[in-house]
This record gives sequence, structure tokens and C-alpha cells, in this order.
Amino acid sequence: MAQINLPTELLRTFVTVIEVESYTHAAELIGRTQPAISLQMKRLEELVGAPLIVRKGRGVALTERGEALIGHARQILRLNDIAVSQFGGDTADGTLRIGLPVDYGVRMLQSCLTRIVQQEPHIRTEIRCDLSRNLIEALHKDELDVAVGLYPGGDQQFLHRSWLEKPVWVSAEGADFSNAEELPVIAHPYGCVYRERMTEALERAGRRWRIAFSSPGIGSIQQAILDGIGVSSLTGPTMLKGLQRLPADRGLPDLDPLNIGLFYRQTGLAEHGHQVVNDIEVTLNEALT
Repeated sequence: MAQINLPTELLRTFVTVIEVESYTHAAELIGRTQPAISLQMKRLEELVGAPLIVRKGRGVALTERGEALIGHARQILRLNDIAVSQFGGDTADGTLRIGLPVDYGVRMLQSCLTRIVQQEPHIRTEIRCDLSRNLIEALHKDELDVAVGLYPGGDQQFLHRSWLEKPVWVSAEGADFSNAEELPVIAHPYGCVYRERMTEALERAGRRWRIAFSSPGIGSIQQAILDGIGVSSLTGPTMLKGLQRLPADRGLPDLDPLNIGLFYRQTGLAEHGHQVVNDIEVTLNEALT
């Protein structure tokens, strides 16, 4: 059987159509006509021997075979773009829009991006810090090109790499809420994965609780814990001096692991975008392994 080679221009069309959910918009981005985009998709489907995309209302959706191919297609394009950039092929001069989560390791990730910008001043970045849920939604709306965020798990569109980390209950050193009739909980606003992990675990355990302090900023959360207002959950990158991990004998239920994802839109990346993705990936690897 002859080896099948998948041309990168066909894979780029495939990924672009899915990311912008439109043949017409994809044609505008790639610089071809809409019929040409349709012909490219037909050619790719002929090569793999299966339909990859189906119409869904005014948009498009992946078939089962399309879901199997899309991740590989992004990886192939990523390697292709990095290789081409070594020969001066990258001419993009747009702004790279990056989302960082306020509910996970924002200081660590912000330091990573600051280092990149200082070392590579030609890279123009626009950084948005928000709850993970809002960042992933913004990525789907094409308001961001790259994002790090906590997510429920399973297959996710634009997901490049994922990690697991175990959150732990914490309080100020010396604080003891084991005998509290209602456990005072410090959390981000509704929609934060940390908050969901804590409240769901407490409900399963039948432990009474109340939200004693809520803030979207991790700094405010950390300070509230240090001030002894209540307990919360954190991970390694967000622990501070003066905080203690609460042992199991304090009567607090075990917390489920967190899924941390690195997401990006292929259509929003060029050489500098891939460089940023690589550096963020290295930073997370060092923190989580």
C-alpha cells in the first residue's frame, strides 16, 4: 500500500475552517475563494478516505474522523511553521493575545511572559487575566490566541497539552476551624474550578459551609487566608509563606485533581506565537513534574 502524505496546505485549510467555523471566513484568512476552500477540503477527505467536516446550521462541526485528525493536524502545522521560521519565513506582525488564569499560577505564568517580552522585544503581546472559564470562552470567540486555564477534563477544542495537579486545603498557620459549625470558605467567584472542587467535596461529605470571602484575584484570596478569615484550596504555585496545608485529620474531604490545559488557535500563531507556547509549556512542566 502506497504511503499517504497529507499536504500542509490542506491541513491548514482544515484547521482554519474548524477554528473560525466558516468556509467563507477561512477563505478570507487564507486568501483563497470559498470554492477553492471547499475543493481543498474535498481533496483532504479523499486522501484520508472519510468525511472530516459536516455542516451544522450556519456553522460546521467535526465528524468522528475529523476529531481524530484535528490534533495531529495542529501538531504538524506547528512543526512546519517553526521549521519555516528558521529560514526567515515568518512575516507576521500582529499582536499575540494571551489569556492567563487568575485561579491558577498567574504570578508564575506572568513572570514567564515578562521574561519573553524582555528577551524578545519584537513580540507584541496583549495579556488578559481572568477566570479560566472566561478565558476558554474568549478563545472560542476568537478574542484570544493562547490561553492557560483549568477545565473540566475530556477532549476540548484548541487543547494542546494538559496536566493534572492535586489541590489541598490550606489555612493560615495556627488557624483551626475543625470545630466550626459552618466552615468559612475563601473562594473565587462562582464559575471557578477551585470553588467547585471545594463546595462539591463538602456537599458530598455532608459538611456545613459558607462563603466567608470571595474575590476574583488570587492575591486577595491569599491575603484573606493569611488574615485567618477561613480555609481555601491552593496548589503548589500559589502557596505562600505563612500558610499551612491542612492534614486529613482536620475532617476536611479529599479534593479531586485539577485539569490544567494549554490552549491555542492555530490561525492566530506565527513563529513568535509558537515560541510563547513552547515557553509556557516548559514553565508548566517545571512546576508540575
